[in-house]
Amino acid sequence: MVYKEVYTAHGLPEFSCFPISSTAMKQEYASRKFIDLIQGATSKWANWDPPRKIKVGDYGMIINETGEFDWEGNIYSTHFQEQLKSSKYKYDIDLKDPALQPIDQEAKDDHYIAKSWGVTATKANTSGEAAVPGAMTVALELELQFASNKPEAVLVMHKPEYSSLPNDERIIRLIKSVPDILQGKYIVTEVISCAAYMMHMCNQKTEKFSVMLKATGPVAPGVDAGGTASFAWSSEAAYGISREGCDPTAKYMPLYRLKKPRPRFWEWPFGHRGNEIDNNMLNSWEDVDPPWNPLDEEGEECEIYDAEMHGEFGVFTDGYPDTDDDD
Repeated sequence: MVYKEVYTAHGLPEFSCFPISSTAMKQEYASRKFIDLIQGATSKWANWDPPRKIKVGDYGMIINETGEFDWEGNIYSTHFQEQLKSSKYKYDIDLKDPALQPIDQEAKDDHYIAKSWGVTATKANTSGEAAVPGAMTVALELELQFASNKPEAVLVMHKPEYSSLPNDERIIRLIKSVPDILQGKYIVTEVISCAAYMMHMCNQKTEKFSVMLKATGPVAPGVDAGGTASFAWSSEAAYGISREGCDPTAKYMPLYRLKKPRPRFWEWPFGHRGNEIDNNMLNSWEDVDPPWNPLDEEGEECEIYDAEMHGEFGVFTDGYPDTDDDD
């Protein structure tokens, strides 16, 4: 059975139906499992609720139980600018400077497809959007094979747009000047937004997933109150969880990148060591790994066996007991 939710631009589900079968993973872990699968394949983080805004410059943590981003603030906000005034490091740097604002860029391709390792595309057809007013065309037709008997995930975006944090020394200086606020936090350095998205995660089944995005050209002015193109998803799957949204006036945010400074970033005031500048720049930061243990097929954390905790000190470095007699 399929559990499906369709979202509007306001983040409210239009309908929810077809509960998943009893053999599927627990609903409370579905978001974390989907996010974990996409992160493992792309090093980027899926936003389980794409209508919810995630912006470049946001900082916070990851909620272990759900995998969702726990927002705490944004470096471009007025509140953060006020907090900078209390820093002992005084820099005359204005984040309103256009050179320091997020860099926006349209993608070269009309679609962005992120899929976990066990998913292969057996068919992928794309075409331009309908140019004739009121005419319909198939903007994307995709068939995917989920080949393994364990959960796999796919995220499809139409008309992706990229927004990223500039790799500018002045931004690094500002971040480093407020360790009491940002030390230990993760920072959103890139966001991929779109006008239409489709998420699907299969549940321990080998299956095919078919998805189609239909685009209707804008209605001529004077004929209707419209004037913009419209989209509609259609999909077919026997098992799993699907989420989708499409609204040409909206900006869904299904995917983002989280980064953190290198461990020694906070040890010295910025610029006190010659080689620290290059090591501290944004392109040298580390991607954030999931905070949870490896997940099982239902999305629950696997228990990590700690030999030392159990009093078994004779272990190899690989964690297996040392059965050899050293005497």
